[in-house]
Amino acid sequence: MTNQDDPYQGALGMATTARQEAFGDVFLQAVASVAGCAVAKPRTDNDSIDWTLSCKLPRRPKLDIQMKTTAEPVADGNEPIRYRLKVKNYTDLTLTELLTPRILVLVILPTSPDDWLTLTAEQVVLKRCAYWVSLAGKPARDNATTVTVTIPRTNLLTPEAVRKMMAKIDAAGAR
Repeated sequence: MTNQDDPYQGALGMATTARQEAFGDVFLQAVASVAGCAVAKPRTDNDSIDWTLSCKLPRRPKLDIQMKTTAEPVADGNEPIRYRLKVKNYTDLTLTELLTPRILVLVILPTSPDDWLTLTAEQVVLKRCAYWVSLAGKPARDNATTVTVTIPRTNLLTPEAVRKMMAKIDAAGAR
């Protein structure tokens, strides 16, 4: 979609891709807050880290997140999600000797921005969902621009999934 095709661009001044990114950020913050984690956004993203989650478990674990948001259709069913990731992001996410683990989070939105959110006096519904994957230790790729990564549908990003990841990081502790 070009900016000329975006009916909201002219009226409100924010391109659809920027709106997707902002919505993805809010989505992550909502999940993290329900999980009981603090979220921090680095001033610059030069290491493929968009967000860092932290919590007050005994060893104060942290988790770095590379966020991506898409409104492109993904196959339904149980098939894994395939997403094209820039080579730089892929390479940064495959590192293994890090103090803070890293994951890719992919927020999947309905095609139309009007369908992203439902708001009533009783509830706020953020639509559709987010998935996560760790690429740590994956092989280097010779691709020039993008690498297609596979994200299992079982890796739904929920507050419980975040709690489990943080507990696992905490249990690994200092080496």
